[in-house]
Amino acid sequence: MEDIKQKLSQEKYTDKEVEAILERASKLQQEADLERQSINRSDLKAGAEEVGISQEFIDKAIQQLKSEQREKTKRKKKMLIWIGIPLAILAFIVIIMAVSVYNMLNGQMSIVEEKRAQLENVLQRRHDLIPNLIAVAKTSAIHDEKIIESISSVIKEIKESKNFDDKKKLEDTLSSLVQQLMTTMQNDPMTSSNTMFIRLGDEIAGTENRISVERKRYNEAVSNYNNLAKSFPNNIFRSIFGFPKSISYFQVSDDAKQVPKY
Repeated sequence: MEDIKQKLSQEKYTDKEVEAILERASKLQQEADLERQSINRSDLKAGAEEVGISQEFIDKAIQQLKSEQREKTKRKKKMLIWIGIPLAILAFIVIIMAVSVYNMLNGQMSIVEEKRAQLENVLQRRHDLIPNLIAVAKTSAIHDEKIIESISSVIKEIKESKNFDDKKKLEDTLSSLVQQLMTTMQNDPMTSSNTMFIRLGDEIAGTENRISVERKRYNEAVSNYNNLAKSFPNNIFRSIFGFPKSISYFQVSDDAKQVPKY
């Protein structure tokens, strides 16, 4: 023991630290000795006889101990079952909810895409009419070259744009420019009486009317999606599945809301 103390002191431990180390080491050794100790049934019987306990009670004690251990194991299993079943039911409910929410969001998103496609079709119809409108406008004595250039520029931007939100703003601008051009042309008696202009006016007015209808349907589909996406628990699953938080409406200026009459 003195050799150990001396060795620890040489390693620059204080006397107090040396005593603490030796005390802890002693406890650890005692615990290790107890773990290594074991007693078999014959030793247990011999020890019991020495203190006057009969083999019958030794056997009963062993059986009781085993029975208690089995009961303890059963209780653990029951506890796991009672915990596991509710968790399994909860997981099943969550999965069902997740599938249901996904189907609802995906279905409503499909409707939005469908309405968007229909809206883009009628917007394209307006684009198809504009070259003829510009051709007639250039024959007018009072046509506005700046408006014509602006219309051409906006159409080019629409074709180049990949973002539908940007396209919606550009389409609103285009609608206002077309109305300005038509109004200017109507002020020219020669142009306003032109058969081509009259026919184009009717076609553009009809197209603007269809655009208004399809825009309303698109916005209704967007509104339904947004309401669905923000409600609980849809908003939680929406973010998990990667659906957009909301979709912007197709907003138009007050002038564009009025269907023109030419």
